[in-house]
Amino acid sequence: MTDQSNSPGHDRDYLARREAQERAAAEHAPDPAARRAHEMLADRYAERLRPAMPPVG
Repeated sequence: MTDQSNSPGHDRDYLARREAQERAAAEHAPDPAARRAHEMLADRYAERLRPAMPPVG
């Protein structure tokens, strides 16, 4: 069995999952400061995910 924890697909899946989790947490956060913090984390995950995606076109 091979360890796929460092594979590019694993990284994209992880980053996409964490972005979605942070966006969901932001939607449900009752405190505006917590909401902004979750949004900032989601944006950072999205930024890290963007270069990992193949170019469009």
